[in-house]
Amino acid sequence: MAGLFSNAFLLSGLTVLSRFLGLARDILLFTVFGTSIYGEAFILAFTIPNLFRRMLGEGTLSSAFIPVYASSLKTKSFQAAFELLNKVLSRLAVALCFLVLFVCLLSFFLSSFWVEPKWSIAFYLNSLSFAYVALICCAAIMVGALNSHGRFAAGGISPILLNLSMIVTLLVFGIWKNLSLFEVAVYLSGAVVVGGLIQMLLPAIELKLKLKWSFKLDLRASDALDKVNQIFWIGALGAAVTQVNILVSRFLAFSLDDSGSLSYLFLSSRLIELPLGIFAISLSTVLFPELAKYAGDSDQTRFKQCVIQGIRLTCAVTIAAAFGLGLLATPILSLLFNWGMFNADNVRLASEILLISVFALPFYAGSGFLVKVFHSKKNMKFPLHAAMISMAINLLMSVILMLSYGVHGLAWANVIAAVFQAGFLAWRTPELRLRDSVSLKPLYLLPILMGSLVMCVSIEWVRDLFHIGPGKWSDFIQLLLFIPVGIFSYLVVLFIFRFPELTHAFNFFRERYKTRS
Repeated sequence: MAGLFSNAFLLSGLTVLSRFLGLARDILLFTVFGTSIYGEAFILAFTIPNLFRRMLGEGTLSSAFIPVYASSLKTKSFQAAFELLNKVLSRLAVALCFLVLFVCLLSFFLSSFWVEPKWSIAFYLNSLSFAYVALICCAAIMVGALNSHGRFAAGGISPILLNLSMIVTLLVFGIWKNLSLFEVAVYLSGAVVVGGLIQMLLPAIELKLKLKWSFKLDLRASDALDKVNQIFWIGALGAAVTQVNILVSRFLAFSLDDSGSLSYLFLSSRLIELPLGIFAISLSTVLFPELAKYAGDSDQTRFKQCVIQGIRLTCAVTIAAAFGLGLLATPILSLLFNWGMFNADNVRLASEILLISVFALPFYAGSGFLVKVFHSKKNMKFPLHAAMISMAINLLMSVILMLSYGVHGLAWANVIAAVFQAGFLAWRTPELRLRDSVSLKPLYLLPILMGSLVMCVSIEWVRDLFHIGPGKWSDFIQLLLFIPVGIFSYLVVLFIFRFPELTHAFNFFRERYKTRS
């Protein structure tokens, strides 16, 4: 338990820094670009390499690689594990080099012949930034190897480096030198590639210096590599479906005549990714090697305990975060993004989309964790089925709802698809039972929901008590008051119901205090 919390806190701390730097990056992005076609073209262009990053690097390939790598460490030796790492990296690097060359040339060709300006700009920017795919996917495999050795720092620091590269670019070329929006978008695409290069070098250096690993090109076959391939290809299809789901939503938003549709959808996803990345994804990253270990040892009791704990903690964080984000959408967006080219009308429209999107937050987090549960058992079939159901529902509902409701319809389509995906995965998880969701233990969903409602009532009570008006300082004061009040009232309710991890943390700090006294 102590090791889990220490690793989770380390990764969460680094992720907090990364997410806040990502937030600073997005603030600068919308300050410089507003909802112009150049900013939206960059967002769409960057979505495409991110699709491959999540599908190959941080998604299915990592999930297929880590259990086999961890098994090699346990049953064989460091040398056997490093041989597997080199085999996977060698094949990945060669395949991605060809993919990058093809996509970059195709995107450049399309940018030259596409008539509509915003699509032409998007294709051109993609031709510059797509090389990021090869760098970040190789980096993610090396980070997966480090995670198997109990080293989580490199994976947590990695996205910080990309954010810093983009922030410096926006500050220098967008604000200081005040170049044209097109020129800033071009430099920003280059910054993505530079950030990816640094992200790849960091885990490679740690593997070499700390674990004495060295890369050798190795394209030979092996039994361990065959196991990775067997798990990967089915899972890759599922991950591809999930990422195409995101891409379709953004393409549809980009195609709308309403200015800023893609920007508002992107902003909403970025804000709900804050609690996802700070805790939910960090938790699943830390728990995944444990799940893989228990699954490999056929230790069903500990495996189920790990699944229950992961779902319980995921729900505790993301349900409360969804309530809080929805309630404070306007002051959050106003304080963070109402600068430069992003005005009060943009804030109002963005808050409407965020208010819809927060409903999907717990379902995104639950799906993400349950996918890791299935991957730890080397079961890629059910995540694939869930992803296909989600994509079909999202596409159908997007086409239906966007015709009448525009970007609001796209946001609701994403929510509906997320609910069906999470529901299917939960249904197919034997460690979860329907009655667990309506009983007090072991998931504690009723106390979590009750605590979230008490949190909202507490925030509204403080809002009415102080009658804070509009303005930047008012937004800041609101958040300064409301967030601590909301967190405190929520934790009090969980403590009253003896939420396991909260009780454990309280007892741990109480014992440490007694020891020091």
